[in-house]
Amino acid sequence: MEKITYTEALNRLDEIMNRVQNGKLDIDELSGMLKEAQQLVQFCRNKLHSVDEEVKTLLEETASL
Repeated sequence: MEKITYTEALNRLDEIMNRVQNGKLDIDELSGMLKEAQQLVQFCRNKLHSVDEEVKTLLEETASL
């Protein structure tokens, strides 16, 4: 996956969901979009976990000052 931001990933997920909900995709497009959505969801989860760990570390460092 190319380098994207969390916001870009969420926007792309929104686009995919809108297309899927409209039901105007053929089966090949649907399969490809669902695979892309799966990758985007994993990217977002990883990003959230990373930021959560970073914030915890910063809070711990700040508390020890």
